[in-house]
Amino acid sequence: MPLYNDLRYSLRTLRRQPGFAAAAVATLALGIGATTTIFTVVDGVVLKPLRYPDAQRIVAVQTRFSRSGRVTPRTTGGDLQDLRRLTDAFDAFSYYHGGEMGVQFEGGAEFVGAYRVDPEFFHVFALSPVAGRTFHADDVGRAAIVGLRLAERHYGSATAALGRTLRIDGVAYEIVGIMPPALQFPRLAQVWAADSFVPGNRNRSGYNYYSVAKLRPEVSPAAADARLSGLASQLGETFPDTNQDKTFVAVPLRDALAGPVRSTLLLMLGAVGLVLLIACANVGNLVLARATLRAREFAVRAALGAGRRELIGQAVAESAVLAGAAGMIGVGAAALGTRTLLALGGQFVPAPLVADIHMDWRVAAFAVCASSVSALVAVVPAWHATSMVGQSSLRQGGAAGLMSGTSRLRSALILVQVALSLMLSVDASLLFRTVLALHQATLGYRTEGIVVTYAHVPARTLSEALQAGRLFDDLFDRVRHLPGVQAAGGAMGLPAGQYDSNGSFAIEGKQSFNADLRNLPAAGFRLASPGYFGTMAIPLLRGREFNDGDAYERPFVVMISESLARLNFANEDPLGHRIMCGLDSPTWMTVVGVVGDVRQSSPAAQPGPELYMPLRQHPFNANEVQIVTRTAEKPETLIPALRDAIRRLNPEIAMKFTTLEDLVTDSMAAQRFRSALALTFAAIAIFLAFSGTYAVVSYITARRTSEFGLRAALGAQPRNILTLVLGGAARLVVIGATAGVLLALLAGRLLNATLFGVASTDPATLLVAMTIVLPLILFAAAVPAYRASRIDPLVALRSE
Repeated sequence: MPLYNDLRYSLRTLRRQPGFAAAAVATLALGIGATTTIFTVVDGVVLKPLRYPDAQRIVAVQTRFSRSGRVTPRTTGGDLQDLRRLTDAFDAFSYYHGGEMGVQFEGGAEFVGAYRVDPEFFHVFALSPVAGRTFHADDVGRAAIVGLRLAERHYGSATAALGRTLRIDGVAYEIVGIMPPALQFPRLAQVWAADSFVPGNRNRSGYNYYSVAKLRPEVSPAAADARLSGLASQLGETFPDTNQDKTFVAVPLRDALAGPVRSTLLLMLGAVGLVLLIACANVGNLVLARATLRAREFAVRAALGAGRRELIGQAVAESAVLAGAAGMIGVGAAALGTRTLLALGGQFVPAPLVADIHMDWRVAAFAVCASSVSALVAVVPAWHATSMVGQSSLRQGGAAGLMSGTSRLRSALILVQVALSLMLSVDASLLFRTVLALHQATLGYRTEGIVVTYAHVPARTLSEALQAGRLFDDLFDRVRHLPGVQAAGGAMGLPAGQYDSNGSFAIEGKQSFNADLRNLPAAGFRLASPGYFGTMAIPLLRGREFNDGDAYERPFVVMISESLARLNFANEDPLGHRIMCGLDSPTWMTVVGVVGDVRQSSPAAQPGPELYMPLRQHPFNANEVQIVTRTAEKPETLIPALRDAIRRLNPEIAMKFTTLEDLVTDSMAAQRFRSALALTFAAIAIFLAFSGTYAVVSYITARRTSEFGLRAALGAQPRNILTLVLGGAARLVVIGATAGVLLALLAGRLLNATLFGVASTDPATLLVAMTIVLPLILFAAAVPAYRASRIDPLVALRSE
């Protein structure tokens, strides 16, 4: 049982050197734990199949524009009718639309994820309800299915919820089924209301719907794409004005869900893989130093008949013990790290995928592989050392015979640590500077002191929508008279908020809105109330703001952003011109004002053309409003008064509260999270490079004690010995830094899409990173070098 004996001997040997064993295990555990943590998230988001029956057959059908290559996850109502007819490609096809909106329950109203879906929706996912049934064809407009958690929260149990009623925009729906928590699709969905097989908006220019389908068993995604491409060609010939430039693609649902976070996760996995590589290099240097110290032992064993295979076997056994212990500790650390990671950044992971992020056999297998790689890397220095064992080692006490043969490998390992730690530090600095630049970006509005109230009033008909508009006007007035309120207004499409709309527009005398929409300019569509721009401190540059006279019965008006004015009215006054857009109705709107540009979706977004329209003139899009209220006090202190004012006005108004500062901060959360992870990895890498350099230089100086004593006895000054040791270390650091800078410049290209306000080749960032990393590593070498320079020559010579 040679392996068993090698393992027993390894354990005894390592017990006699607890310092070495603890350092090696802790270093590897740090690298394995960090790598396994990120892999757990990548596995749950990118690699695992979705938890639906035949999940590999579920696809999202999206629209791709041929000329630009741009892909939108939505489709038009007119195209949906034709897509549904591809029965040779799809077993089931469904569309959905909606989002987080106000829903009225028997005990009150609240914002929940509510979607209208056609009756085939649940056939795509093939999940059975925990109670009740799925939709029938005659359920359209009258039946709803809710999630188990919502049923338990509002009604006590799944069975108690059946037959109860909820309302969406004034329409009553009977609850006919309860879905298990496994169905978390679409995002935040808790209510699914039965909608018609035929979408309400059937034009081919408004991308208002999402669609999912289940492929037939014999149809691959590539084959489905071929059929979709054929259909797109037919529609392009039949409807050249709207369909000539577009086709359709079938994207596996997991890929569609993971798309927004895939690149970030893979980038982080690559970064933490480099941390593991640095940890392996660190342990490799420790093993190499230890192997050198054990040269006499290897020589004695070789002289007694041990072959090189036996010596290498012993090295493998010791490396396996170290890596195995590190792997077990690393897996425990990864379990804690995964929970921490989800607590800090779980909002970036699409809701249906969060449940798949947990430790399982796949993660355990990855940890075993990481440990095995670590063990193999640790074996290489020991293998190199055993290859040089000979009788010279026995005669020289195992010192000089190994020093010359291992110096190049030891130097190479230090170079790897310096280069990789510097590369990670540069990239982390770029991401950190991105966050700083985002915080310093000019937004075009003020965020401090503003409470944001999402409020939804049920409305289905025109008269109900107009009544909702009057109710909001009343609410704005009441809010302005609350103690501590300085200004108030409302909008649909608040900057950094959760709603967005955009599309084409035409300027009277310049374009026709009935022409090819592809050749029309585009802009964001926003609705606003009187007082909104003043509350947000968005400057009025020309003309006037909206007032109470801009009602539904009056001529339609519009305000435009500075960018839109500059791009479309370069040499003329835009005031008085008329614009038509595709928001709701083909009505000409007169430009009455120009306002400053804002960064709409986040501080990272460049300001662009915007059309602002009065809330009251677009009632069907204005029964859900974001109320902005400015106060000189802490914004949170105003929330109870706002909640009370809304309840007294109408208890069926669903509401939720936040602050504008929180909205803007949340819009930068992905960049902050990415920066925090990168800085953490860089800090770990620097620590490992520091400790590795210290350990190696300490070992070298200890082995050269007699040499330094002789030099001192012959007249060398302490500074000469200090310079000698530091000079060798500095040469390695300079070479490693050069390699690190080159690697950082190459890796920076991968970061270009995530950077803001800083270039990937920014020299200041390179300088800052080098200023932090290189002095620390040189300091790690300076401590043992200083000790060597203070050595007593007599003591040093006696030690020999």
